[in-house]
Amino acid sequence: MDNFSKVVLSSGLTILFEKRNLPLVSVVVATKVGAAYENEKNKGLAHFFEHMLFKGSKTRNQKEISSSIEKIGGILNGFTSEQVTLFYCKVPSKHFDVSEAIFDMVANPKLDAKELERERGVILQEINMTHDDPKHFLFDKMKEISYERPFALPILGNKKNILEFKRENFANWHSHYYNPSNLVVSVVGNADFKEITRMCKVFFDSKLKQALPSLDLKPKTGKFLEKRKLLDQAHLSLLFHMPNSQNPKRYPGEIFNAILGTGMSSRLFQEVREKRSLAYNVGSMLEQEKDYGHCLVYAGVEKNNLKKARAIIIREIKGMKKISSKELDEAKEQCIGRYEVDDEQCDSVAVKLILEEISKDANDFYNYPELISNVSLNDVKDMSKIKGLSEGMIVPN
Repeated sequence: MDNFSKVVLSSGLTILFEKRNLPLVSVVVATKVGAAYENEKNKGLAHFFEHMLFKGSKTRNQKEISSSIEKIGGILNGFTSEQVTLFYCKVPSKHFDVSEAIFDMVANPKLDAKELERERGVILQEINMTHDDPKHFLFDKMKEISYERPFALPILGNKKNILEFKRENFANWHSHYYNPSNLVVSVVGNADFKEITRMCKVFFDSKLKQALPSLDLKPKTGKFLEKRKLLDQAHLSLLFHMPNSQNPKRYPGEIFNAILGTGMSSRLFQEVREKRSLAYNVGSMLEQEKDYGHCLVYAGVEKNNLKKARAIIIREIKGMKKISSKELDEAKEQCIGRYEVDDEQCDSVAVKLILEEISKDANDFYNYPELISNVSLNDVKDMSKIKGLSEGMIVPN
């Protein structure tokens, strides 16, 4: 792509830049490390550390970081997944210089002891909130029964770990995983590539290179059932493993998921909700990162309809081996169309460029329509050869 540039600095830091003639610019800084690199004793550290970076750098406090971006109309946020921790802002292009706050907080976190204690309480409440939300708690449980530990454990960690983390744990995590060789900077919008490069060299000038450890993620299958009081509906989830984001078969996996459970035209929505009114919320979600992939199906149903809904969902999953050429063509159009719709959002593109770079190569983002178009009917049908199905339920007591 003519307006896309990629360079790896001598420090090892990778810069991705797509020039756009827009009055705004999105800036993303990410490390190639997330919760998957934790062990049982420090599970939750990557996510907690993400929070701590927003609490201030050695030159800016929390309010100065957020105000510098928000007071000009920009947005600031971040997230932690299994194999990436990411920080981003979107600002008017005329104020591109203020985006250096993102670089500063990632490169020079203060990790103030008082702020750490304050944020500890915030994380504990986030864990409580997730537990009290049966849908999201079930999603965590589905991962727990579908992989071996420590990967199986929630990204948020557990209360015991959160209460025991010390400043030293965060400082070591930063020095080990936030050196330039593990960082990717992605900028999409109206900015100058030379200025981006200059800022990166100023904030990330370390020559320390730390290779990431290889991951040995072991999938499995399992079952989970919990009874809860004060629930009006049952929550059902099924999970099966799929190709990871490095695997060329990820593209048949995306089409498979689109046909099965993405949107109101999907098989699950039509069969479970439209034809039988068994659920308000029903569908499937495909999660793929560098070293793992799975598809998670969810439905919220009346307890008395649980058995019926489950049978229909399993039937539709198995029935994917009989998809038609018409469904294949429609799903390709859907995937490519969604890609084109998302493409107009520079923040979405900046994030996806990083995810593609961490998986394999950022250029695959631009090749997506071709890669989807090349998927055959048999490629998608092969995805239906599911070796095992994990199953979880939270039901009214």
